[in-house]
Amino acid sequence: MNAKEKLLREILDLDEVEAARAHIVITDESVEESEMAPLPAGWGETLTGEPMPNVAAAVRRSRESH
Repeated sequence: MNAKEKLLREILDLDEVEAARAHIVITDESVEESEMAPLPAGWGETLTGEPMPNVAAAVRRSRESH
């Protein structure tokens, strides 16, 4: 899915109230995906010692699949 298709999908998903308040801002600079901030010590693992899952990426993938 390209950037235009993502934008169109986001616009079409707005309800009437959200659409009435929406504004589109176009910038000249490219916006890259931000990196995750480092976690405090001990937060990088689950209680069982496994690496902490990337919850933000999982939510993003779920939203893109709809």
